[in-house]
Amino acid sequence: MMVRQRIVERFALVVCPPGADKRLDGVMREFGLMIAALHPAARRGVALAFVAIDQGARLYPRSRGRRLVRLGDAAADAYLGALLARSGLVERIKGMVVMCYYELPEVKAEIGYDPDPYIALVSKRRLERYGDEIHAAESR
Repeated sequence: MMVRQRIVERFALVVCPPGADKRLDGVMREFGLMIAALHPAARRGVALAFVAIDQGARLYPRSRGRRLVRLGDAAADAYLGALLARSGLVERIKGMVVMCYYELPEVKAEIGYDPDPYIALVSKRRLERYGDEIHAAESR
């Protein structure tokens, strides 16, 4: 993985819901798949953003010159909270990592997220309403 794994792991442990440490391997696997799907330039941008977040912690007063990966839970939470309040980029990166957490099958089961019946219903309704147009467009 191009992005330093320790940085992403530490970031995930702070931004994901409590108990994410038990699912960290799954989150990292999902994150790896997401990163692999990005354009190479976007992958480099995300990697650089994580390095900047990690190293930027050194400037945060409560960190006493330490990187994000070396901060305790309270200091890491405060640092990322301060970043999230000011940076849309960090908020988007948080969204990527948290989405990887909620993509885990066991998390979906815990929150009762099962989109398959809804997708089947919508697909059936779509074919009933627009089937002729869909088939005509697909045959071109």
